[in-house]
Amino acid sequence: MENMARHRIIGFDREMKSFTDWLADAEAKTSIFSISGIGGIGKTTLLLQMAGTARQVSVRSLWLDGRGGLATSGAFLTGLEMSLATEYGRTRDRDTALLPYIASELSSQPTVLLMDNCEEIERLEGWLFSSFLPELKTARVLFVCASRNGLPLKWQTNPEWKSQLRRFPLRLFTREEVYDYLGSSGLPVELQREIAEKTDGHPLSLALTVDMLLSESAEEWDVWREVPAVLSAEFLREAASPSLYRALTALSLLPAADEALLNRLLDKPLEGADYYQLTALSFVRDAMDGISLHQVVARILREDFARRTPEQFEAVRHQAFVLLAERFHSVDQRMQMRLSAHILELYRECLPSAHAYANFSSSLKPGEQKPFEQENLPDLQRLMKASILGSDWQSELVDPDNYPALLDEIADQFPEGIFVVRDEKGVPLAFCAGLWLHALSMPLLERYAPGCRQMLGEEASSLHQLPPEGADTIFVLLSAVNSEHSLYRPEELGALLMQQWLVHMTRGLRGILAAADPQLNALLSVLGFQACGKVTGFAGIELTTWELDFRHTAFDQWIQRIIRQTETEAVPSAHPWENGHRPSIERSEMKQMLERLFALDKLEELPVMRRFRWSGLQVRTIIQEILADARQAGPLTAMEKEILIAGYLRKDRNKSELAASFHMSRATFYRHMRLAEQHLAYVLGDRLRQAGGASL
Repeated sequence: MENMARHRIIGFDREMKSFTDWLADAEAKTSIFSISGIGGIGKTTLLLQMAGTARQVSVRSLWLDGRGGLATSGAFLTGLEMSLATEYGRTRDRDTALLPYIASELSSQPTVLLMDNCEEIERLEGWLFSSFLPELKTARVLFVCASRNGLPLKWQTNPEWKSQLRRFPLRLFTREEVYDYLGSSGLPVELQREIAEKTDGHPLSLALTVDMLLSESAEEWDVWREVPAVLSAEFLREAASPSLYRALTALSLLPAADEALLNRLLDKPLEGADYYQLTALSFVRDAMDGISLHQVVARILREDFARRTPEQFEAVRHQAFVLLAERFHSVDQRMQMRLSAHILELYRECLPSAHAYANFSSSLKPGEQKPFEQENLPDLQRLMKASILGSDWQSELVDPDNYPALLDEIADQFPEGIFVVRDEKGVPLAFCAGLWLHALSMPLLERYAPGCRQMLGEEASSLHQLPPEGADTIFVLLSAVNSEHSLYRPEELGALLMQQWLVHMTRGLRGILAAADPQLNALLSVLGFQACGKVTGFAGIELTTWELDFRHTAFDQWIQRIIRQTETEAVPSAHPWENGHRPSIERSEMKQMLERLFALDKLEELPVMRRFRWSGLQVRTIIQEILADARQAGPLTAMEKEILIAGYLRKDRNKSELAASFHMSRATFYRHMRLAEQHLAYVLGDRLRQAGGASL
């Protein structure tokens, strides 16, 4: 943190206010501050700032390095004795025992004890609680303990001291704080923007980057290569063994992993207690489904891995995509969205860094995801007005004069169709607005965007009959970003908006939009959208219709479609399947197979049957076995099996009667039927994978 100390200190307002409040309180008693955070986040820098502030108000401050001062009680007391002697000229009489001397000195006047690197404080917990701290209960001493994981649980639950303990987990810099830091660097504005976009708000990453660029040998540095390498070494110092190093590198490619999942990415499984050693590292967090890396550490380790051994990195990343795709259908919706977000984060790193609509090189993270609120409408209208003036970010299906009125009507009648990206304070930065298509929303869509009739074709009439609870399609009409924001480029916000919207779609929805801009059309293709033809928009503009449909397309197929666009020759060797991806069956294909299950000649005519070289009898037997098996065949549930058996095997009731028998509306029953077909397709594909080839 010496680099940080050479620059103006920023970002510690909350911690420093609590510190100065304690200094100013004449009635303050002995208290404990626990400062925590990953390596390089500024713990030592904060302690240095506290020491300087204490000196300014003539409060005595002592410094103790926990790497040696916490080995034994003797080492702890000796360290304090030396600090008193060297800093303040205080010496102990030979006849005075060490503990009473230190207790007397600390009690004689207000004192701040700054303890850095307190990772080993557990060694002294018993002695501190029983012998040392009781001597200071009536004194005015502030203990500031800095460590990567914070003080252990015993400190937080100790009945005598928990009320005196305050915890301060340090956070990354906000974008505003990053620019505040860079403002006095003297670097060109465009370079400051690039630094802000690539350093994630990590203080040490920021300081190292600036120092390298300002150094006399700046031209010799490849900053975007050197900084991740330096920080990677800093984080991996905690991982003593080579096996832990390999495990951390693999974990950087997963959102979270238990030991079994992690071992599937490693060429050699973890040994013995290695997995539990990982959980003790400061930048590894416990998660419901295993352990996960701090997002900044994960990105830095990935960047370093990719630069050191690019072919190996791409192969392992591809394996990670496959594992995550396999898991997708067996987890709940919350976890599915988390997997989607992580897959898109990995894919973001494959994409071109610059694009007219989206800058995917930025590691910008959104603020809290909250639904649209009516109080946001004035902000969204301002973004839309600026968009109209700049002739960008709007839909060519709608007359521009009608944008404000359309946005008002969507907000009033169908607010669930508005998706907002916010900053750390909850202020809207970007949005897209559309309609969930159903009987109540179709008239509004057709009034403002008459070209939608051509896009939807025959489906429009059925949508006019669909109840709102059966809606599974979002038609995007408007979008805008804050193109004048002082901290974020429009392209960054565009990328963030698209990423979040894609994650939303993976819940099993379909998204539709139309665009005339060739740049936007190219980007939609890269993101896995399917072109569905041409339509005529406002003022006769020819538009390309795009669709992203997770109702019928298996999630892993979409992953493979987007990855194949950036794949290198090194990756297919990591994949046992033909064409580099596991065989899979689309829901529509599964539906056709079920409809022809008892007409073997028609069943064998299906393209999916020829693709996998199956016989009709073979498929019918396996499907019947899956549906008859009482055991769980995740993600296919017992109720979904009953729905498929009733709908395709018994076939003794019509759809309305079937819906009533399952106590559902007809629309809800159809939704469950589609999901059951999709899940059966996954299970059948899984049987194929387990068989180890393209035949059963």
